[in-house]
Amino acid sequence: MDEVFKYDCNLNIGSFIHMLDDPTECYKFYWLDSIMQLLAEKEESITFDKVISGMIADAWYSVTEYHLKMGTRDTRGNSVNSIERAVNKLNEMNCFEYTVDRRQILEKIKENEKLLHDEKYQIAKNVPYRLLSAFMRELGGNDPLWSQRTRLIAYMEKISNRCCMPYIIGTERGLEKRIILEESWKRFLIDNMVYIRGWIQMKKIKYLQDRNPGVPGIIYKLEPENEKHRKLQKIRGLWTAVIEMSDIYDIYSGSHIEQNEYEIDHFVPWSFVTNDEMWNLVPVNPSLNASKRDKLPNWDRYFLSFAQNQFRLNQMVYKYERLAHIFRECQRDNLNAAWSVEELYVKNIKNDQFCKVLESRLKPIYELARTQGYRIWMVGE
Repeated sequence: MDEVFKYDCNLNIGSFIHMLDDPTECYKFYWLDSIMQLLAEKEESITFDKVISGMIADAWYSVTEYHLKMGTRDTRGNSVNSIERAVNKLNEMNCFEYTVDRRQILEKIKENEKLLHDEKYQIAKNVPYRLLSAFMRELGGNDPLWSQRTRLIAYMEKISNRCCMPYIIGTERGLEKRIILEESWKRFLIDNMVYIRGWIQMKKIKYLQDRNPGVPGIIYKLEPENEKHRKLQKIRGLWTAVIEMSDIYDIYSGSHIEQNEYEIDHFVPWSFVTNDEMWNLVPVNPSLNASKRDKLPNWDRYFLSFAQNQFRLNQMVYKYERLAHIFRECQRDNLNAAWSVEELYVKNIKNDQFCKVLESRLKPIYELARTQGYRIWMVGE
């Protein structure tokens, strides 16, 4: 700790590092990270409202694009997490383009204060206070003082005078209450911004993975999809070579695919798998790819066509050395699952066996995406 962080020796770092321990919900991570971002922006007046708006904006893509569950569900399967509920409320308005930045989300949150008031109020009731519980261990989790806001704020100020807590809370009303950062802590947070935000992200990822068991690539699902991370250049080169030498048909429309007039589609959306594995990729009509976007294609209608195109690719790779060479170039970026080269893309595999192996591997991923809330798509919908 001493070698990494810069800090005043009077600060209670021991309590600080336990602030995010044992979370039952995700609020602490998003609350503290939102404060960090406001500090980075040199915000002078940090109110509950600004912090909570930042929390909602930071969860936007995790909920809307990647369908992650932020917290617990009720008996009917509906989220009781206030951040997730606020994001879904805003998303139902269809007020954003597919790609939107944090600033635009914050602006839309400000425009819809009444819509999101209940969710913001629920977050404000406990999170700003409970985050500091590591500095007030004498208060048990069920101590009645936690629900007596005026007395609690006064108590926090008294404790802070003795042990210097990161912040105290002002006496303003409702969401206009201010977070008042102690100067030594403020310097500590600013000086160690990168380390602390990295620590928060690590804790956040672990929490979200526990809440979304089996969902791949959680680390990539905290922010908008980055096209630069895609690794499709070599796989496109392989499909282009296959299309030059054989008739390939669009799996969704049945139309003939022309060279350089197609896009590479992830059968199970990239936003779920967060990888570019060859066994999930196929050339398709650009307009249909745009229509499908991050939905799941109807399995019964489209899987067989998808598998047949994949089988045809495999046949061609083992028939022509030119294609075999391109295939080998794809392996580093597009064939990282060991089973794909040991069981699927193998020489002399029969059509039925190829489809059986592909279905056994892809169907569980498809079904898990369905349970996460990905919608089913068909041409014309």
